[in-house]
Amino acid sequence: MIQTTTVLNTENDDNLFCPITLELFRDPVIAKDGHVYEREAITKWILQHGTSPFTRETLQITDLLSDDHLKRLAAARRNSVVSYQVRDGTVTLPSLRKLPKNQTHDRNICRALELSRRSHKIFLFIICTCLICVSISLGVSLGVKHTITSPPRDPQTSCNYSSSLTRTSMMFQRPNGDRGVYYYKPIQIFISTSGYYEIQSFSNIDMFGYFYLYFMPLNPPMNILMADDDSGGDEQFYFRISLDPIMYTLVATTYEKNITGLFSIMVTGPASVTFH
Repeated sequence: MIQTTTVLNTENDDNLFCPITLELFRDPVIAKDGHVYEREAITKWILQHGTSPFTRETLQITDLLSDDHLKRLAAARRNSVVSYQVRDGTVTLPSLRKLPKNQTHDRNICRALELSRRSHKIFLFIICTCLICVSISLGVSLGVKHTITSPPRDPQTSCNYSSSLTRTSMMFQRPNGDRGVYYYKPIQIFISTSGYYEIQSFSNIDMFGYFYLYFMPLNPPMNILMADDDSGGDEQFYFRISLDPIMYTLVATTYEKNITGLFSIMVTGPASVTFH
């Protein structure tokens, strides 16, 4: 003998299922859009999207209200039909129906989710395309600008001059007033073409260089353009300077007093120079 007890619902069965999970409510809540959702499901949805699955209006987790009435109806539906086997004393519970009879809302939710995913993909595609276009345009613009504004580098020409400092060389009073014995060699350099020139010494002794527009031995500080000690490395002087097509004077001397020895000068620039 089978005795069956049935609990009648006062609400439509479809209203007892969450439109997101499509499962029977356990903790239903009412959102500001007027729809009822499972608390855990709508919380995750708000955190991911921030809007209603149906109306797209903004939803807040703090605005969710528990629906105790619907919660009781769902619980009653879960235990609506119980079969009692009198013969062997066993109780059989019916399996829960996971899908509502009317699936119109389900299809709407699925369609909304699919449209949302497609919208995100389209948005990302548009952003990536714009970034690629901007990068290509910027690269082309910079390349064209570099091609137009960067003149070709002039071919460089190097000229060498060799000499020595001896005990019979002229003695130099430094522009700073040091009256020690510094042997020096004044070298006149004629520039035929304007541009940037590099002037460097090569020697086994510690060289010091002064570059003049016009050198006056009795007044060393006058007309001096540059002075250098070790910019060329290995205790050698080095200048890089823009010069006009006129005559200049390079004074090659030593860092220490009373030093003699061989040295050479190399001048590199857009054209050959003449030493005097």
